[in-house]
Amino acid sequence: MDRRTARLWQIVVGVAFVIGGATVVVASVDPSWPVPGATTVAVLAGVSAAGFALAAAVRVLDGDHQRGVGHLLAVCGWLLLLVGEAVESEAATVGGVAVVLAAGAYLVWLGLD
Repeated sequence: MDRRTARLWQIVVGVAFVIGGATVVVASVDPSWPVPGATTVAVLAGVSAAGFALAAAVRVLDGDHQRGVGHLLAVCGWLLLLVGEAVESEAATVGGVAVVLAAGAYLVWLGLD
């Protein structure tokens, strides 16, 4: 990836984190998104954690450790959110959203820096 494409990609990923966090907040408030056997928030958190874990591994293997750390921070946030949903802890869920938003902001900052 050339530098300009990589920078644009990071901005897009960072914005996606912020949008994903906002989507999770809306899904947790709006019960009209039923998923059999699990909450929509838990499903979104699990899928996002898996996807960003793969993105982190790719970035670290590519030698881009700063962005890899941003992705790992997002994975931790999604996992915290998933645990919060599983044990029905509002504090853990809010903490997870905050970490995901922080990861998104960090990646946008890396893209703009």
